Amino acid sequence: VAGGSAGAHLSLMLATRGGPGSADAKDPVDRESSAVQAAAGFFPPTDFLNYGKPGESAVGEGILKDFRSAFGEVPKDPEAKRRFAESISPIYHVRPGVPPVFLLVGDADKLVPMQQSEVFLERVKSVGGLGEIEVRPGQGHGWKDWENDVERFAVWFDRHLRKLER
Repeated sequence: VAGGSAGAHLSLMLATRGGPGSADAKDPVDRESSAVQAAAGFFPPTDFLNYGKPGESAVGEGILKDFRSAFGEVPKDPEAKRRFAESISPIYHVRPGVPPVFLLVGDADKLVPMQQSEVFLERVKSVGGLGEIEVRPGQGHGWKDWENDVERFAVWFDRHLRKLER
């Protein structure tokens, strides 16, 4: 699975939260696995409680205040807000067995700090997972022809899914 920005966030949520389906589910779709074998993403948000630096909340505030509506109804109570932020932050769902993750980021991103990818991959590696980051120096949240870097995802997927070297 792969995506960019919010799509990369969703890709990492699948990578960290996906799992087997429920054999006794009424809906046949719910009987299928949602687990993925590898994930890749451009500049993903990964921890809305430590956004750019420890303790910096971005749950529709701070850097992400202009995206408040994307968070839906954010609880006002601080403890409930923390639980909500953890529930939507992939970093809090990393577990042993997490699939390999490849991230491409710009080191001048003002919307999603590179720190988000760095700490996420540290967490992945801390549970024995595989992770790699590729940094585009001087680039922000996207860069000219960033779509061409999707080829790097194909190489990553070939290496980890098909066991091919290119």
